[in-house]
Amino acid sequence: MSGDTEKKRISISEIDRVLENAPGIFKLNDICGKLGHPNDDELLKRLEHLIDGDVNYFHTENWECELKMHYFSRISFAITPEKWEIDQGVIFPAGRLTPFLDQDIFPSDAEFVFEDEELPKREITLPFTEALHYNVLIGHEQILDYLDADSPANSGLRHNLSPTSPVTMTVFDCRELFRELRFKEGDALICQLTDPDEGIFEIKYQSAAERSSALRGKWILDFENAMAKVVERFRDYLEIPDQIGWAFYYGGAETANAAASVEEFMSESDRIEIRTDGDHAVLSLYDISEENTQDAAENILPEGLSISAGETSDFGAMLKEVGTDITPDEIDGFILDNCAARDMNFDRFFARAFPHVQLKYADEAQEAIFLNILEERFEDMTEHYNRAGDENKAPLRSTIMELVEDRLEYYADEDHDHEHDHCSCGEIRTVYNKLNEILRHLNSEAFDPSESELDQLQSRVEKLADKLEQLME
Repeated sequence: MSGDTEKKRISISEIDRVLENAPGIFKLNDICGKLGHPNDDELLKRLEHLIDGDVNYFHTENWECELKMHYFSRISFAITPEKWEIDQGVIFPAGRLTPFLDQDIFPSDAEFVFEDEELPKREITLPFTEALHYNVLIGHEQILDYLDADSPANSGLRHNLSPTSPVTMTVFDCRELFRELRFKEGDALICQLTDPDEGIFEIKYQSAAERSSALRGKWILDFENAMAKVVERFRDYLEIPDQIGWAFYYGGAETANAAASVEEFMSESDRIEIRTDGDHAVLSLYDISEENTQDAAENILPEGLSISAGETSDFGAMLKEVGTDITPDEIDGFILDNCAARDMNFDRFFARAFPHVQLKYADEAQEAIFLNILEERFEDMTEHYNRAGDENKAPLRSTIMELVEDRLEYYADEDHDHEHDHCSCGEIRTVYNKLNEILRHLNSEAFDPSESELDQLQSRVEKLADKLEQLME
């Protein structure tokens, strides 16, 4: 009997041959049939094990399988460059493209094609911590290896590494493209993998005005749910790029329309965070316990390198950690409100944004980084303030900022018994979250509301203000 069993065993080379000739989407039962054993449960289990351990395939719970590159060639995904990237005219390929590339293609060897022309590439040099920020989704264990492979200028970097060490990276040179498109924050590049074997992506431009905020919010929620499923299934087994790839697969049609980008998801998700387990960085379900709240940028720093013991990469998280509940959008709102009032003084802005709180920094490094971010934000926004474009939005923003000041005053009032308010603080926060969403639109240069849209927003703000008056009596 054992001899018969051994004789019937299908070789790996036979299985590989059949899989190589399989269509892009197939069922394992069909593969068993192609191998001449349609009802062989032992072979089916063996194939399940092989597919499950092969990085080239996705599969459903019912073992409908699909080549990853086949799947990615069927969907689109969005890239939303940050302001610094737009100003510099660059896109970093590593963090953006790694999830969608065949494992044999190095990210900086991939190509972008816009209107039948390949985008050029160039090298740039920037501090190590800046490089980390724009390539955080490569994953912890890959960062230094990637830098070594990307440019000879990085050789020996790991032996003499500091936060300010200069690193050289290959980027897509988008200076001319961004200039021709008048590309700005909130605009997107919609990408589709057209040649998986060569790593070629066709890209199209989508302005912020063309992007639906409702679809964007839905995409982020759908991708969040898909990523939660990935985390629950694989735990900390996968690298970050593979987690992202599986989330797109689990998201299916809901995340295939490029309504939002992965970077927007990472910025806005309140359920998914980057966390380290030893030297392995993964996307994980957010844990509100203090001991598990970590800084995303420092999580991926190689062993032995530390910037600060506190939060340093996520500005919103930094604000909370230093002891204020003000949001990044509210910070921007104060800056723009002061600009509208022709008050460009940083000290007066700072006193307005943090009027009743002694900020508590984790250490001097965090204080320096926090103040540097704040000063750069203030200088950039005051320098590029578009008074004409902001004129119709400024009065409504000013109304919202007065409500924010009311909140800061309310919680600073030591004589008020907040603990025994007739309403919960959660209700107040819910109202301010709604105001914050309106404020985010008003702060965006891309948002150019009509008179009727402004009237509708004004009505919403007035209703929310009435609600706050009731809650904060």
